[in-house]
Amino acid sequence: MLPRISNFFIFEVSELPTILLCDSIKILKVSDKTKEQLFNEDENPTDFPFDSLVADEDKKRVNRALIDIKNKKQSEKIQLRLKNKAGLRWVEFDWQYIKKNGFIYLLGVGSFINTPEEDKIIAFQTAEALKDAEQIGKMGSWWVNPKTLENHWSEGNYRIWGADSTKPPPSVSWVLKQIHPEDSSKVLNAIKAVGLNGQNTEINFRMRLDKNLPYRYFFTRVRPWIVNGEVVEIKGVNFEVTDLVQYQIELEKQNESLNRKNGKLSEYVRMNSHDVRGPLSNILSLIELEKHETMNHSEFVNHVKESADKLDSTLRRINEVLLIED
Repeated sequence: MLPRISNFFIFEVSELPTILLCDSIKILKVSDKTKEQLFNEDENPTDFPFDSLVADEDKKRVNRALIDIKNKKQSEKIQLRLKNKAGLRWVEFDWQYIKKNGFIYLLGVGSFINTPEEDKIIAFQTAEALKDAEQIGKMGSWWVNPKTLENHWSEGNYRIWGADSTKPPPSVSWVLKQIHPEDSSKVLNAIKAVGLNGQNTEINFRMRLDKNLPYRYFFTRVRPWIVNGEVVEIKGVNFEVTDLVQYQIELEKQNESLNRKNGKLSEYVRMNSHDVRGPLSNILSLIELEKHETMNHSEFVNHVKESADKLDSTLRRINEVLLIED
């Protein structure tokens, strides 16, 4: 059972939007002023999802951010559109992670703000779309200082490398150890080369996080970030292409099998045109000849048997040819 929180003084006196959430992102308590601003008199503003107060355009972004705050045990400011009795209003909440008596809470103290500039709203939407794209497309971004090799990662890159996103990203040397030995030097040389010449490049590499697992395949675009003519960071985007590579390998196997089958079918056509028709024609000719000219019986049988033996041998070889393996 959750501890009693009705005696929190801040909820009684705060003039700012103030909301307490539990670890499932449900509302536990709101300040008296917040209840007055957001709810009707007969509504009970507790024990329902916080995102029910959030504008539809912001739900996914806000939920993702609150879950990150909870998982990373940190504080963060979030701007969002909050539903009230008059419509929607922009609010900036300062969320604090709290753990007390074994329970986890998120305390949000906000202030109403003017509608952000259009480019900032677009930036919110773009950042959220990028996170979705990284997750759906199995991709992740990274930034490396070409001089110090200091590493920075996007959320998607943490997911790719199976790392804890609440901690700093692993070092470049750690990353290189997870990459196939034939590819690790290629990746490091690409970072150094882009840092020196400032030109974009593309590389492929294989990696695995456990030696008992098969390698995964990645395609990476590497480009410089140049400020005042100097490369200050190397930026890259990793795209996992394991599925595509596996499809390609399977397609190549099917093509090889198809080529073998086509080769055997071509050989069958050749044998049918020559090796089968030859002995069969001989037998038919001998039978036709026997109708008009009397042949020595023994001689006739020998000729027919000779042609029949050739035909039998050919049919056996045809059966062997047509024994097609996948």
